[in-house]
Amino acid sequence: MVKIRRAYEVLFLGLFLFFLFITDLRYLKGWPVSIFLEATPLVAVATALTTHTIYRNLVWGLVVIAVTMMLGRVWCNWMCPFGILHHLFGWIGNRRNTKQMIEVNRYKKIYAIKYYILAIMIAMSALWMIPTAIESPSKIAAVYSRLGGTASPLELGALALSLVGLIGAWALIGPAWESVGKTLFRGSKPALVWVTRGLAVLLVVGAIDLARRGDVGRVTRAIPDGIAEAADEKKAENSSLQIGLLDPIALTVRSMTTSVLPTVHKTTESVYTEPREYWQAWIVGLIFLAFLFANWWIPRFFCRAICPLGALLGILSRFSLWRIDRDPVRCTDCDLCLKSCEGASDPHKDLRKSECFVCLNCIEECPHDALTYRFLPRKASEITYPEVGRRELLMASLFGLVFYPMVRKSGGVKKNFSRYAIRPPGSVAEDEFLRRCIKCDQCIRVCPTNVLQPALFEAGAEGLWTPIMISKMGWCELNCTLCSQVCPTGAIREISIVEKLGIGPFEHKGPIKTGTAFYNQGRCLPWAMDTSCVVCEEVCPVSPKAIFTRNVEVTDRWGATLQLKRPYIDPVRCIGCGICEHECPVKDDPAVYVTAVGESREKSRSLLLSLVDGEAKDWVSV
Repeated sequence: MVKIRRAYEVLFLGLFLFFLFITDLRYLKGWPVSIFLEATPLVAVATALTTHTIYRNLVWGLVVIAVTMMLGRVWCNWMCPFGILHHLFGWIGNRRNTKQMIEVNRYKKIYAIKYYILAIMIAMSALWMIPTAIESPSKIAAVYSRLGGTASPLELGALALSLVGLIGAWALIGPAWESVGKTLFRGSKPALVWVTRGLAVLLVVGAIDLARRGDVGRVTRAIPDGIAEAADEKKAENSSLQIGLLDPIALTVRSMTTSVLPTVHKTTESVYTEPREYWQAWIVGLIFLAFLFANWWIPRFFCRAICPLGALLGILSRFSLWRIDRDPVRCTDCDLCLKSCEGASDPHKDLRKSECFVCLNCIEECPHDALTYRFLPRKASEITYPEVGRRELLMASLFGLVFYPMVRKSGGVKKNFSRYAIRPPGSVAEDEFLRRCIKCDQCIRVCPTNVLQPALFEAGAEGLWTPIMISKMGWCELNCTLCSQVCPTGAIREISIVEKLGIGPFEHKGPIKTGTAFYNQGRCLPWAMDTSCVVCEEVCPVSPKAIFTRNVEVTDRWGATLQLKRPYIDPVRCIGCGICEHECPVKDDPAVYVTAVGESREKSRSLLLSLVDGEAKDWVSV
């Protein structure tokens, strides 16, 4: 089985690299180049929380979840490219003897950190639930009234309070959560029992009253409809997708894109047809290498202690039907099974199901055949749940809930948006973008001109490593929509050339604008230095051109008369492609530059009042 696993590792790592290279070559041709990103369950779960949808092929994540619930964390050691790289680096740097390997592969408490990281990220994705819960009672009452209900808001409120309180109290003192109740409310269990009984009586009385009025059906309809209305209102600006920071697939694709492969090309000149440069790529590269070389001190450190996807799969693996089972009669406690254990899952005693990578090395190493991979083995010989502190888990969740509004109110998403945060064409509105983008930088990889770059804090802390356009690095090719074809989550919606150019059926909408160009006349050659230059006009790709010139006659410092063409921007025609800035001969700080204002994805950022919906448009017409 170990040889079969290694064959799968080679297969999946090779497939991952193959998709990377054909994306670099922009030879998509229907290949599922984003399949590894789409098959990540953490992406599917988190985007479902932030957007209330499962976008396109993210359903593949459900397949991985189903496999995990059957076989355990096979993803981590059989299919995950980053996990396979960790395995490889750990093998290269291994200089330990058998005794040292046994000791280093024992479970340690620091391996629970990944569950706290997962709690932080899930809390940031699900923050909308809190304002939704606060708003839901009034929405339910409104829907109930529209349906012709006769109960008063006070009666409905008492009924809702008793129902919520009953569920909460049962969760604290019920059999499944008795230990939680004892931890959080030490010594108060009898009081909670009486509270529960009182709430149950109140709920029964309220239900009987509703039945007498004939309002049970209305309430049954009003509850889901009211909650749905509240959720639709509160999901915007109350959730943020940050799992891409540490999701292993997004992290690997981002690192390969911005740092690893450009470095390899610099050395070999054999990766790209044209050299690639990425803004602050060394930071991404150092983080990637740090995780890999950490294997020389703690094997599979990222997988064991940091990986939030591993934490999610570890939680789900408690349902797995197959797992490693130890025969205590045959076992001699030699601990040799720990020698090559990838997950530090303690197969020499009660197996930690949440930590087992199903690498099957322990079975190979056991000299007495005491270990087997079996269907539904004895539960007495396993530790089903992850070893996490409940209070620590609660504090991690609270940190995620508090951290998100802190960064959102400090960032540049609404009023103080950065002029440099120019998103690719087809990007959804900024708030929705931050709820969808997983920072995989797949769009950056496929961009043919190198204009797309990983952001630092141009879009606030939430926007770290999301794609932005830096026109000094390249420009947005007029007839290119590749970035929209590879985005796995819909942060960049798929668009056609016809829609991008605003022709045919999209003529009434006009072309997609990513920003607007402006002139710094103090640096422009015809404006400031009496030097002829029409480069920006010549390269402008739209028709009619967004850049035009006016002939002027000026007198130079020596008294000679000069005929010059001074350039101007037509903001209606400009699409913000950035080629004028890229080609401007004033290279250090170009005389023409593009900013995010005027982008078509958000009318609130419109440059022209005639393009703004609502009050501003009405004001213009007056």
